[in-house]
Amino acid sequence: MHKDLGISYDGLKYALSIKDNYLSGEPLTVTGAGAQQRLLMPEHLLSNDLALMQYDDPLALAVIATKDPESPMALAAAIRMGPHAKCKELITGVFEVVSDATKHELVADCAKLLSRNAFSPEAFQLVRNRASNHVVEIREAYRRAMAGNLRALLDGKMAAREFVEEFIELASHGNLRIDIYRRLVMKLMRSDAVRPSVKFMLLERLDKFPQMVKVQIVNEVNSAPDTPEYQTLKQELRWIYESKARAKTATTDVPETSKNWFGGASLDYGAAAGLQSRNAIIKPQQPALRRPGVPSMQSSGGFSTREIASWLN
Repeated sequence: MHKDLGISYDGLKYALSIKDNYLSGEPLTVTGAGAQQRLLMPEHLLSNDLALMQYDDPLALAVIATKDPESPMALAAAIRMGPHAKCKELITGVFEVVSDATKHELVADCAKLLSRNAFSPEAFQLVRNRASNHVVEIREAYRRAMAGNLRALLDGKMAAREFVEEFIELASHGNLRIDIYRRLVMKLMRSDAVRPSVKFMLLERLDKFPQMVKVQIVNEVNSAPDTPEYQTLKQELRWIYESKARAKTATTDVPETSKNWFGGASLDYGAAAGLQSRNAIIKPQQPALRRPGVPSMQSSGGFSTREIASWLN
């Protein structure tokens, strides 16, 4: 394969990597300032001013346009792929396949509109405007759903576990900007109206949150005053941390036959705490870890800076 055809071996490698992310439920990320990993957002794909490295490859964009479960991301990827299709005959054919294979009707309609109008500037402007409006509409719909769930939780009409599961689902699928995502989580953690059980469940599911949100939650709990509620949250956070450490130690000592039994994958600390990951492949049931008696805590009850760094990296 040659780059003058519009595709390359590297592009194919990127596309397969993105496909694996979708299969495993891992979010797509980009490297930002200071080498920090940030969630890939529809705005990134719609911006002509951002270089997105592997996400600028037409095959990678084709995978996002056909595999992403949310229409804003899929639509933004199809639009970013458009200029490649305009310039390369082979990519034009791939673009037509995308319009047929995507699971989102809006993506198919916009892709066909671009093809029918020979990828004209006017057609691009039309679909870009539609995509920008669609992102706003979807986010607003998800925010309304989250607000409705919070009212139901506070009114006792929704169980804590159901609220937390739906909160994570809506936040991740709603393509929320990272600052909004972080602000929503921290309001829940700080609110006196939210039951402690909800906060415990949010801590248990830290691995479901983007890295920046995860760091904020840990720092917030770690630096909180020593009220009875926050002391308990710090104990919970320490127990989760220690569970992850035990799980890592256990995987290094597991015999080869046992590693094969688990598919060669190391257990994350969420699984060690007895949680089931959404969209995860069902594995043989393992005995649940029993929570030890609550140890005596230091006056702060929190983590050292070294512990936080070892956990989050």
